[in-house]
Amino acid sequence: NLIRRAFGVDSDHYQELQRLSERDANGAAEFTKFSACLGIVEAAKHDFDAGLLFDMKALIAAELLGDFIDQAETLLAANYHVPAASLAGAVLEDTLRKLWLKNGWSLPEKSSINLLNTELAKAGTYNKLTQKQIMVHADVRNNADHGHYDLVTPTDVKDMVDWIRRFAEEHLR
Repeated sequence: NLIRRAFGVDSDHYQELQRLSERDANGAAEFTKFSACLGIVEAAKHDFDAGLLFDMKALIAAELLGDFIDQAETLLAANYHVPAASLAGAVLEDTLRKLWLKNGWSLPEKSSINLLNTELAKAGTYNKLTQKQIMVHADVRNNADHGHYDLVTPTDVKDMVDWIRRFAEEHLR
């Protein structure tokens, strides 16, 4: 059960334990396979200790970010580019917060895209060009959020959504 929960039913460790635990024709467990089972459990422990397991929390967070980006794309496709810009901007800000925490820093009480972006770029999390691209997308979001709809074009929002998806996938692995 521990191997199933930690590694999943599709993992090599779990599949091999399942195979070894099959019962013979009489329904009796084959206890002679104990050393093989112990070897699998030891290999699983090694993988765990070496940090080779995926981070379930990060996986769930990435899935949620993907869902929000998908929603922004749906809004965009339905010609609701202003709400799509607001939603994509929220994903960008959340991605920056996750990168901040990934660096081991505690979030400031009042964080903004600008503050997070400046410090993450200073720390070398990404380069100056990426820092500038983030500011461009933050401006699109701010224009959408503050009613400057004439400054928010569907093309800009499409570029923003596509870029944020790539950025999050690249940096939150």
